[in-house]
Amino acid sequence: MLFYNFIITLLFILLRPYFFIQFIIKNREWKWRLGLAKFPYTKRKRIWIHASSVGEINGISSLINKFVKANPECFIYLSTMTITGQERAKQIALNHSQNIFPFLFPLDVPLIMMMVLSKIKPKLLILTETEIWPVLIFYAKKMSCKILLINARLSEKSVRNYNKLKVIFNETISKIDFISAQSEIDKDRFSKFGNENMTVNGNLKFALSLPEFENNKIRNNWNIKSELVITFGSSRPGEEELVAELHKYLISQGIKHQIIIAPRHLNRLPEIEKILKNYNIKYAKLSTINNNYDILLIDKMGELTKAYSISDIAIIGGSFYDFGGHNPLEAAYFGMPILMGKFHQSCRKTVEILMKYNAIEIVDKDDLNQKILYLCKHPEIRKKMGNSAKMVMERNKDSLKKTLKAIERYL
Repeated sequence: MLFYNFIITLLFILLRPYFFIQFIIKNREWKWRLGLAKFPYTKRKRIWIHASSVGEINGISSLINKFVKANPECFIYLSTMTITGQERAKQIALNHSQNIFPFLFPLDVPLIMMMVLSKIKPKLLILTETEIWPVLIFYAKKMSCKILLINARLSEKSVRNYNKLKVIFNETISKIDFISAQSEIDKDRFSKFGNENMTVNGNLKFALSLPEFENNKIRNNWNIKSELVITFGSSRPGEEELVAELHKYLISQGIKHQIIIAPRHLNRLPEIEKILKNYNIKYAKLSTINNNYDILLIDKMGELTKAYSISDIAIIGGSFYDFGGHNPLEAAYFGMPILMGKFHQSCRKTVEILMKYNAIEIVDKDDLNQKILYLCKHPEIRKKMGNSAKMVMERNKDSLKKTLKAIERYL
């Protein structure tokens, strides 16, 4: 490990001109990257939690919220690798401003990591998924910091890469006090690097805790008349036209239905209304339902979950054009058959797991109408897909509770 630290330090010295230029161009970001930014001081128990990007932060958001409520004596320094991940971390921190401080992950270089660790002085370091940083782990352990790897996963490709530096990663992974793995396969892969102190607690991303709604009450309040309800969640520009065309197509095929649109950004409501008017579609807004309609436009925050709970088919927006896609797990929680476009890179791992169990189908925007028609005509397929989605969620529902218990053992 000393040799590894020496090589990393040498590379850092050689690349100083590049880092200096980055510091000048992106001063705010590179203050964090180089360990130069200030951290708040606290006498409370200090915990450093690190997640890579938006997907990983979303995966542990429920855990962080529950942990903060259960352990107000703790203070969390929450780091992310990416800028977008930090923005999401800031949103979480807004609800716990006295307990969470978000920041960007520094370069995994000895001098920088020693500086940052000396500022934070964590009692506990919690890493997520595949965030295994040899220098950070080496110096955290020298400070007698307990180290956990939660929601841990390891692909076969990562195993092959780690094997190229097996001496380094054997030593690094062996320093982790406890590993909470997503699956037995992940556990077996980690065991190849000499750490047997682990268990399988499931995937935190699937550990949702959502309200149980009175569906009949929602249907009555929302004036839902049709037996078949389709929700298009988190729609982005261009996708409302897809909804309008889908509605016209289903009418032409004799399918009785109602569609709910939940835009990702409510400031687009005037634009969406104009689209629906141009298509001569009878629509209503959720805040002012006073008539029969074919499309319901949600114009209030926090109502998408209710829409999924009363739906028969869910379509996940932000995925038919290149917006990265949005989380399909709320729809899966309510046992919906789920359709999504090919642009789902922001939630790729989640989609892959749902696809493995045939709980979601990826379709091109040009094939969306035909696929929806097929599901409308085959309720048994809808039921099978929905049951598969529910099964995936059920398998992981206890992961949050188990992971929290594991963390509390090391406080």
